[in-house]
Amino acid sequence: MCLGTKMGRSAAVFVMALSAAAFVFYVSSFVQAQSNPFPVYASIKTNVAFWKKIYSKYPSTRGIVHDSRDLNIIYGVIKLKRADHPGARKINRARIKRAKNKYRAILLHLSKTKNPASAEARRVGALFGKHATPSVFRKAARNIRCQIGQKDRFREGIIRSGAYLEEIKRIFRTNGLPVDLAYLPHVESSFNPKAYSKFGAAGIWQFTRRTGRRFMTIDYTVDERRDPIFSSLAAAKLLKENYRKLGDWPLAITAYNHGANGMIRAKRLKGGYEAIFNRYNGYRFRFASRNFYSEFIAALEVAKNYKRYFGHLHLDRPEKTREIRLPGYVAVKDLARFLEVDILKIRRLNPALREPVYRAEKYIPRGFRLRLPARSARKLAELPADLLRQNQKRSLFYRVERGDTAGKIARMHGVSLRELIDANHLNRRATIYVGQYLRLPVSKKSGSRLASLKPAEIHEKSVVFNEKAIAENPPVTISKSASKKIPYGNAAATKQNSTLTTLPEPREKKRAVVEAPALPEPAMAIEDLEIKRVIFKGGQHIGIIKVAVEETLGHYADWLKVPAREIRRINGLRYGKKLHIHQKLKIPLYRVSKEIFEEKRIEYHKEIAEDFFSAYKVETLKIYYIKKGDNFWKLCREVFEVPLWLVQNYNANVDLNDLRMSQPIRIPVLEKINSG
Repeated sequence: MCLGTKMGRSAAVFVMALSAAAFVFYVSSFVQAQSNPFPVYASIKTNVAFWKKIYSKYPSTRGIVHDSRDLNIIYGVIKLKRADHPGARKINRARIKRAKNKYRAILLHLSKTKNPASAEARRVGALFGKHATPSVFRKAARNIRCQIGQKDRFREGIIRSGAYLEEIKRIFRTNGLPVDLAYLPHVESSFNPKAYSKFGAAGIWQFTRRTGRRFMTIDYTVDERRDPIFSSLAAAKLLKENYRKLGDWPLAITAYNHGANGMIRAKRLKGGYEAIFNRYNGYRFRFASRNFYSEFIAALEVAKNYKRYFGHLHLDRPEKTREIRLPGYVAVKDLARFLEVDILKIRRLNPALREPVYRAEKYIPRGFRLRLPARSARKLAELPADLLRQNQKRSLFYRVERGDTAGKIARMHGVSLRELIDANHLNRRATIYVGQYLRLPVSKKSGSRLASLKPAEIHEKSVVFNEKAIAENPPVTISKSASKKIPYGNAAATKQNSTLTTLPEPREKKRAVVEAPALPEPAMAIEDLEIKRVIFKGGQHIGIIKVAVEETLGHYADWLKVPAREIRRINGLRYGKKLHIHQKLKIPLYRVSKEIFEEKRIEYHKEIAEDFFSAYKVETLKIYYIKKGDNFWKLCREVFEVPLWLVQNYNANVDLNDLRMSQPIRIPVLEKINSG
């Protein structure tokens, strides 16, 4: 008994000592991680050196043809045309393809002979050393990649960063994070607040809608991803969350690109960062994810020592401003007039406000953190009460049907053709398309008549709207069940507003509606988003809809102001089951009306399309024939890098649920619009 007690005490002492040692080890590891949060592992030094050259040596008029796994192997450097050169995209695509084919042919030749005849083949062979086997060359032939230089863009990013960097560092310091994380936007966007990716990532931190809406407001009037300071607050929260889940900064930073769940899976399978970098081949852990941390280390070195690489630069300077929350809704023109501030300045200081606010379609929302020069901000306290509104400006949309013309729609709703053209940015011929949702402006002649109408008084094909559109979750999956698609086409979103005012009213033409556009104009028409029918069941109204591209159960729950479980319950859906495109779904209408639901839904889709076409245009169309094993989602995301909704718009009569061998699909070829 006494012996047992002694043994128990000894064991307790041993456990306490072990716990103390573990605690000391944890603290020392934490201190070491904080003192050296961004280690440069031996296995990534080659990659870091490669990216330093990309950022500081090669401009965007050079393409570096290299091996995608071993960045020490550079086959050659090719000349490219400047992005603003006429036809640059097409020319550069051809040059890159020609270079890849050249080196692929050389590598395949080397896999078949030990004594290549040409000097170029011998040079390429020497890159792999004397003991390279045929299989090494065959594998290398599949791993050829071309990286466009970034020196000029990185230099511009350093200049832009001067306006935000110190404030971002302050945000990270306040959140207990390494301040050098403030340099990460050099990798994501070159500190360009207007940066926008093909798949909807926006701002200097390149937040997607799905991730961004966890930390920020993203709707039809406000997109805080576009504001460098608002989005930096969100980035601090996300990076802190990643670090808490993964335990070190190399993994947490990689998770910013690859996703925290993906990196948790990689860590469980391989262990630490180096093992993941060297051996992990998980789904979607490809070149971008594998190199993301190396890019950050390279960007950090170049940006912090920019004078060594670029000489003296005059960096942008932050403006002294003051932030005030608006007590009500207000028109931007009224605000600018009262404060005697140019609207362009309000726009520049508040990049989170979306175009509908500046087009006078929406008010600046109540509660928005408005940024103004200090003098003007003080005057805001004197803002007259009659300039403030209690509710957001309502919107009215009409879905174009077969046989409609712009003139006919204008007459039907009591507005002038000119007002309809201006509100929808139509081209000089006022061309419209079947399936397109047209915004119906408040007529200058009739004042606020349309805005004051009740939903029941409005034309049956028009939809009345309230305030805010909810942001994106991941796209829905494609069902195998067949469904008939409603034909729709493109809207001509040409930038001719300045010339329209000098032109006579366009004549109405019977053939103004185009059902199957052949020309690659922006595809702004949207699927039929109205509720198909409403039934009364169990003492409440139930709407019947068809699921559209880019929609999820989370969207419907937000728009309807009900828990997602309520929608699952009335549809008999088990938890975790995904929705499918064109799936019929019942939605409860006891919290919001049919009209408000349709508002949120339509404006969500218009938000996606409007943002996309502010950054990209369709250069041309190409035909692709479906092959065995093709999946529409994979084709869009990984092969052609085009949003699914856009491809769908150009293939109105194609059932995405039933792709067939040799079926022709029209694929839009995109060109980035220079946003400066």
